[in-house]
Amino acid sequence: MYVCQNCGTKYSVEEARKMMIEGTVEVQGTVKIDKSNETDNLLQLAQEAISSVNGEEAYSYANRVLEIEPNNAQAWFLRMIGVGLTAILEDLKVFEVIKAGNNAIKYSNNELSKDVYVYYLTKCLDDLEFCMNQLADTDAIKRLYAVNSQLYAFSATENTLASDTIADIIVTQVDIVVKLRESVPNSLVSSDPEISRLVGEVAKQWVYYTNALNTRFNVYGAKLSDDTVAKYRNVLSMIKQGLPAEMQNVIADEKISNPSSGPCYVATVIYGSYDCPEVWTLRRFRDNTLDETWYGRTFIKTYYAISPTLVKWFGETSWFKRLWRRPLDKLVTALKCKGVEDTPYQDKY
Repeated sequence: MYVCQNCGTKYSVEEARKMMIEGTVEVQGTVKIDKSNETDNLLQLAQEAISSVNGEEAYSYANRVLEIEPNNAQAWFLRMIGVGLTAILEDLKVFEVIKAGNNAIKYSNNELSKDVYVYYLTKCLDDLEFCMNQLADTDAIKRLYAVNSQLYAFSATENTLASDTIADIIVTQVDIVVKLRESVPNSLVSSDPEISRLVGEVAKQWVYYTNALNTRFNVYGAKLSDDTVAKYRNVLSMIKQGLPAEMQNVIADEKISNPSSGPCYVATVIYGSYDCPEVWTLRRFRDNTLDETWYGRTFIKTYYAISPTLVKWFGETSWFKRLWRRPLDKLVTALKCKGVEDTPYQDKY
């Protein structure tokens, strides 16, 4: 019997002669084909694609490896990163990333677990910052609100809110993004300093994001509902789970605020600042008196629907300031006589 040096197959003299003469041989048993060189090359190409920030190529090369070796942990890890690089605002690819990352952990017998969790948290942090920056770009929504204020003064806020598709997309995607943090074990958050640091950064970014969302709503006279604020505070508590005691209070739940739907536009123009004694008095009156009744809240809503347009059109004119200065002075004086203070004030929401 002869033994093939490549695959270990045994065959007789007759079979060997037949193979050499006729070019074929009948082989019994299993023949193993070594494709390790091919998979190593594909993994290297995937890594190079990631270095070039080419997610589609990295994803393609990793998939080719998985067609050959479905349990290749490194291929799942590179696929995870490749998927992440293909994310867009409408689809941040969170579930695909988590699936690939979990498989990388599974097939590496947990050897890649920390690397995967670091990526989860880094992506979560980056996605939140990306969404926050998208919310901060308010030029288009300001123009839309200005048009709605001219055409439908009393429903400008509702019409603009209904048209703010960017905010809708971001809110939907961010609800999914936090799944990345949920996928990291709290025990690791407690024990690993690098993971703890990243979770702390995610917590901070969550607060920045939620406040940016409310700031965007303020542009057209809206704000987060109390239920939404409560929900976002619960998410913050979830994010901070497992953090060491000294880090728990770095970001407090109350920092997720729900400020009123914008500054006192007219009063700010008349008195020159949002933070001055007269405006502090008016803000207290708004939050502690008007906001306590349905008709007061209706007045606030109407005010914030109309006043930005008035200020935009006439805020720099002297006649506009003279028109409003006297009634506002009389109102401030009356409020102070009733005990409403004019000391520095933080908005109620």
